[in-house]
Amino acid sequence: MGYQSLADMFLSQVKRHGDRILYRFARDGRWESYTWREASLRVRQIGLGLVSLGVKKGDRVAIFSANRVEWSLIDWANNCTGVLTVPIYSSSTRPQVFQILEHSGSTVLFVDSAERLKKLDLLHPGLRPVKWIIQIEPEGNLANAAGESVRVFSLHEVQEMGRRYSEAHGGVFDQIAYSLRPEDDLTIIYTSGTTGEPKGVLTTHGHYLFMVDAVIAAIPSTDQDVNLQFLPLAHSYGRLEHFMVVAGGYTCGFARSLETIAKDLLVIRPTILFSVPRIYENAYERIRSRAATGSRLRRLFFRWAVSIGRQFSRYQREGKKILWGLRIGCYLAHRLVFARIHSAFGGRLRLSISGGAPLSAEIAEFFHATGILILEGYGLTETSTVSHVNRAEWYKFGTVGLPLKGVECWIAPDGEILLRGPNNLKSYYRDPEGTQEALDAHGWFHTGDIGE
Repeated sequence: MGYQSLADMFLSQVKRHGDRILYRFARDGRWESYTWREASLRVRQIGLGLVSLGVKKGDRVAIFSANRVEWSLIDWANNCTGVLTVPIYSSSTRPQVFQILEHSGSTVLFVDSAERLKKLDLLHPGLRPVKWIIQIEPEGNLANAAGESVRVFSLHEVQEMGRRYSEAHGGVFDQIAYSLRPEDDLTIIYTSGTTGEPKGVLTTHGHYLFMVDAVIAAIPSTDQDVNLQFLPLAHSYGRLEHFMVVAGGYTCGFARSLETIAKDLLVIRPTILFSVPRIYENAYERIRSRAATGSRLRRLFFRWAVSIGRQFSRYQREGKKILWGLRIGCYLAHRLVFARIHSAFGGRLRLSISGGAPLSAEIAEFFHATGILILEGYGLTETSTVSHVNRAEWYKFGTVGLPLKGVECWIAPDGEILLRGPNNLKSYYRDPEGTQEALDAHGWFHTGDIGE
């Protein structure tokens, strides 16, 4: 794409798409939206609000919040002002939050609600680096509880600061944003810690500029695409999806919660779906359960349709000529059975992506038989989310596909997967020994995973 930074990409896309819808989200029981221009205004206000507080390029800003539109706006504000976003899972325990804040040296902490903020001991030593706490939702006032060392603002107050700062310093936001370069640090994403202490993966604007280009080349999309964001934005996979929204010019709908995904799919009606296997597994079990409890005729129709669909799928994958009889059978199977499955996903889904864990080949084959192609991929936080993915024109169920263009993969003699490319992490933050252990002298990242 030729951008110098994610800030450059964001501002260029705002100019291109202007009054089209960028974000859709539910508030007080009603679905609302922001255009690209409206989102950009809020990004500018948040970014300059932080600047007015004294936050500068290279500082770390933590976000401790569930998915919501403000999460994305805050992240883009950070991306555009050279500040490093430090995501914290909304499910994190108090010790985990303090460990990340202390290790990253975050000076600002965004929290979505007073309720979540109450879970933290605001006088805890782990909160020492934090100078400002910014509460996204306006209710509650915990400023007195924070003590003298930490000030608490509402997001609205920060935006108002940014508005005033912009009036007094015209053009400063663009000046900062356009000064950023590919080598500038972007984010520190902490690993889950399932194999040891969580590590802060430091990546740059260049890492994710490469990534969005490589993913768009592997999985073509257009600015007519719509996605439903329910993957945690604190996870590298959800974060890449959030970057892809802007890179591809999508319209992004935010799921209200994990429990409402099925209903939100019917509202947002996505054309492209980024997900983990669990969503497809749950849908698969629901479909089979409903088919098994239907009337005898319905069970016969379901088995017949799946049989026809599997045959059609197999012919497609093997490149065999599909005769008219099979085409007609597949058309009838879709009208009589599969259309309901498509409707449950919103009725417009053209492409599904699965990552984060292995997807059963049986489930992938079943959905392909119904006309829904799921492309499985593989990657790690350390590889800026993705290294491999199946392609729409070349895929094999039960595999993670070929490497992205520009990424090299080598299977070591002991079976370990080694990866090299422009997407490999810059370093583990404040951990030179861990970095040296994971990245060898030849630039190979040692994943610790076994593959073939």
